[in-house]
Amino acid sequence: MNPLFETASGFWNPVFLFVALSLALIIAIAIRSRGNKTAKKTGGQGLAFFSGNVEPEQNIAAGNLYWGFFESMKPYYDVVKKMHNGIVNDYVFWFVLLLIVLIVTFVFGGMAWV
Repeated sequence: MNPLFETASGFWNPVFLFVALSLALIIAIAIRSRGNKTAKKTGGQGLAFFSGNVEPEQNIAAGNLYWGFFESMKPYYDVVKKMHNGIVNDYVFWFVLLLIVLIVTFVFGGMAWV
């Protein structure tokens, strides 16, 4: 039995894939084992990074926390907010339309080089 599986873009060997994944796992374990074993599990470790500031007690709205990001993307969000109407049928229509365009592109675009 041939251990190679042929596909349209070449072949792959399950044994080679297993060896490559095993090697990656060994390297990851080796890197992890070199960590500082005396690190304390208390204090600020495990808390979310809050730009170097002490995390406040109350919840913070995402609009306030990511203000800089939203402000830099304001031209994009202004256009998207105008298109947003909240009707699920409209979003499903655009999703299906995009899916049709992608399928047509892949099917007929892929036939050009065959």
